[in-house]
Amino acid sequence: MTRSPDAPPRRRTDAYFTASFEVARRLAEGRGQEALDVLERELERVGDQDVASRRFLFSQIALCHSQMKNREAALEILERMQGEFPAGFDTELLLAEGHFLLLADAARGAHHAGRAIHFAGEDGLDDPARLSRAHALLARTLLAQEDLNGAFGAWQACQLPEWRVAAELIEAGYDILRVREVLEDALPRHQAHERELGADGVAATDQIRRLLGWIDSHSPQRG
Repeated sequence: MTRSPDAPPRRRTDAYFTASFEVARRLAEGRGQEALDVLERELERVGDQDVASRRFLFSQIALCHSQMKNREAALEILERMQGEFPAGFDTELLLAEGHFLLLADAARGAHHAGRAIHFAGEDGLDDPARLSRAHALLARTLLAQEDLNGAFGAWQACQLPEWRVAAELIEAGYDILRVREVLEDALPRHQAHERELGADGVAATDQIRRLLGWIDSHSPQRG
């Protein structure tokens, strides 16, 4: 949860950069309270009207509490997020990540990931990377609940399906050839988005190629 779910306007970039860099550095050094102090100062600076920045900063506060092993405080911040910010794709996605990635609550993570996808449909969101992020998260929450078919369906629905989820599906025992079909079909779409996504896009395409090669070498039907 160190990145904003959307591409912020230039006027907000400093809040995201300051929070991400300063918080990550202090957490790595075991200075969690100082990281929280940075975030509280940023909250005061951005004010109540900048909803996107406040929502992101709340997510970082939850991250800090989680890293400091203060589960109850992290949960309280997520509950405040749900009550304070407008319901919509960005809020629900951050809540899904918070409950699942920070608190290991797969059921609540799945609930909010599903709501994020619902809002994306209502709002006509067509950003492949952001939508795929929500679908991948839903897939991971369902995997954690041992719902392999549901996880595969959520992952398959991604326009840019994550190779990491593919690896987790294979490790969980899902049909390796069905996973391969999805990856092979998605590879051209990943390639088409490389320029837009930069280094992350190039790395994702490379990992998909590697995973396809690994599947071919380990699958009796294709090996």
